[in-house]
Amino acid sequence: MSNGESSKGPTKRKFEEVENEVAEPASSDDDDEENLFLPQAREVFSQSRKNVVKNTGLENPSSSVGEEDKGESSDDDENYEDIDESLSEEEEGQGGSLLENEDGSSGEEVESEEETTENPTESLEELALGREAKEEDDVVRAICEAAIPQEKTKPPDLKTSCMVTDISFHPNEEIVAMSNIEGEITCYKYGNEENELLHTLNHHKKSCRVLSFNEDGSLLFSGSKDKSVVICDTETMKPVQTLQKVHNSPIYSLLCMDANIWASGDDDGVVKVWDRRRSAPKPVAEFKEMDEFVSCMITDSAARLLVCTSGEGTLTAFNTRAKKMDGQSEVYPSEMNCVGLIRQETKVLTGLGNGNMYIFDWKAFGYHSDAFGDHPSAINCMLPITDNIVITGSDDGKIRAINLFPHRFLGVVGHHKFPIERLDISTCGQFLASSSHDGRVRFWNISYFEDSTTSLLESTTKKSVRNKKRSLRKERLGFQLPSSRRRNKGDFFAGLAEPEAEAEPEADDSSESSSDSDE
Repeated sequence: MSNGESSKGPTKRKFEEVENEVAEPASSDDDDEENLFLPQAREVFSQSRKNVVKNTGLENPSSSVGEEDKGESSDDDENYEDIDESLSEEEEGQGGSLLENEDGSSGEEVESEEETTENPTESLEELALGREAKEEDDVVRAICEAAIPQEKTKPPDLKTSCMVTDISFHPNEEIVAMSNIEGEITCYKYGNEENELLHTLNHHKKSCRVLSFNEDGSLLFSGSKDKSVVICDTETMKPVQTLQKVHNSPIYSLLCMDANIWASGDDDGVVKVWDRRRSAPKPVAEFKEMDEFVSCMITDSAARLLVCTSGEGTLTAFNTRAKKMDGQSEVYPSEMNCVGLIRQETKVLTGLGNGNMYIFDWKAFGYHSDAFGDHPSAINCMLPITDNIVITGSDDGKIRAINLFPHRFLGVVGHHKFPIERLDISTCGQFLASSSHDGRVRFWNISYFEDSTTSLLESTTKKSVRNKKRSLRKERLGFQLPSSRRRNKGDFFAGLAEPEAEAEPEADDSSESSSDSDE
C-alpha cells in the first residue's frame, strides 16, 4: 500500500471522531475540552481547504496555523502531513508543481507552476488587447486616415532654375509651354500623376518675355528682349518663321488675333499688326499713341478692335482694318498692367498698379463706368474664367477670385512667396497655372467654380447690419478657397460649430426683420 493510501485511514478516522463528538452530547466534564478543540479544528480544516484550492507550495504547511496551534498534540501534525503528502502525490500524478522534503528543503520548480503563474497575466493582457482593438479612439482613426495618401487632383509643380516669364496652355491638347528669363522655352505634357518634358527650345539669345499659341494650337509664337519673334510648328517644334528686329525696342507683349493676324507691342508704346500671309516681313499697321510699355492686349471675337493697356495709365483701342485709333481713356494715377473681357464681351476690365480695377463699356473707352478697389497691392495679371468671375494675381503673392455684378471677393485660389507674374487656364477649364519669381509654375484645381453644390457667396460669419459690408470684404480678402493649400482659421473649430448650423437661418431672419423694422 502506498503512502497516499495509508494516509487516508487516519484522516477518515479523525473526521469521523470529530463528527461523532459533535453529534453525541458531551458530558459535563468534557465541556471545556470541546469548547477548546472544536473551534481550533474548524480553523485548521478551513485553512487546509484554502491551501488545496489555491494550490500554493508552502514549505511548512503547519506554518499556516497560529502559534497557539503549535501546542496541540502530535496527532494533529501527523494528520496535516498526511494531507500534504496526499495532495503532493495527486499533483505529481497530474504534472506536479513542487517537490519538497519533509525537512522543509525546497526542490526544483516544475514547468506547470510557471504556466499557472503566467496564465493569469497572459489572459489579462489578451483581454486588454482585445478591448483596445474593439474600442479604437476617434483620434487614432483620424491619424490613420490622414496617413493614407490622398488622390491627386492637380498636376505637380514645374520647377526651373531661373525666373519664369510667361506660360501658355495648348488649346486642344494637354500641353503647357513656359519661357524663362534666359530665353529657354520648355513644353510639358501635364497630368495629375506627373509632368513629362517634351521639348526644349533655345531660339532666343535673351529673355523670352511672351509666349502664345494660336487658335488651333498649330503654331507657337514667342517674343524676346532681343527684338525678335519666332514662330514654331507645334508638331515638329521647328521654327517656321523667324523675324529679327521686329521693333526698335524690346518686345513686351504679343497677341494672336486670328489664324493669320497677330500683334506685338514694345517698351516704347509702339504697336504693330502683322499678317503671316505676306511674303515680306513688314507690318500691316503701326501705331504710336502711348509713351510707356504696352503691358497687355486683347481683342473680341470679331478681331476688329485691338485694345491695349500701357504703363502710362491709359486704355487705347485700335481699329486694325481702318488702321487708326478708335479711342483712348484719360490718364489714370497708376500704370495699367492687365486687361480682360467680361459680360459676353460687353465690358472691359483693367487692373492697375495701385490695386484698383476699372470697368469700361465696349467701344466707350474714354472713362470707366464702374470701379472696384479693394486689392491690398498691385494687380499684375488678370484672367476672366466666366462672365462674372475673374482671377487676379497680385504683388503680395496671392491669387484671388472676384465676382462682378455684384462686386465682391470670393477668396484666395492659391499663393506664391513672391509676386504673381502670369496666369493661364487650361482648355478643359479645370486647371489654373500661375508663375512667380521663384522659378516655379503651380497648378490649381478650380473645378469647384462650375460645381452647383459649392456656394461661394455665402458668408461664413455673422456681422452687424452696419458693418456687414466692410467685414465681409476683409473676410473674403483672406478667405481660402478649396484649391488653396492653406486652411481657414475657422476650419479648426468647424466640428464644434456643426450642431449650431441649424439655428443660423433663424438668426438671419431675425436680423433681417430687425433691419427692416429700423428702416
